[in-house]
Amino acid sequence: MSILTTGLSDYEGAKPLTVTVATAKRLSGLGNTTIWALIKNQTLETVHVGRRTLITFRSLEALLTPRSGPRPQPRRPGRPRKTDGLVAT
Repeated sequence: MSILTTGLSDYEGAKPLTVTVATAKRLSGLGNTTIWALIKNQTLETVHVGRRTLITFRSLEALLTPRSGPRPQPRRPGRPRKTDGLVAT
């Protein structure tokens, strides 16, 4: 047995610390423009190593984890009704 195969069993099932933008796209199903917009507005945390931009896995996971609580009401289709300038009091 080599050191490489012995040491890898300790990390099976472990989450990565960072992922590349390409990996984040594959994991999330989001597009390139959306990923970079989330990086720009600091929704996704990044680490720069040399010229590489790596996304912290915990920030990607937090973005994609469903939140419990009230869901926003879906918009009703169509235009709002005209009120003829009258405001109900």
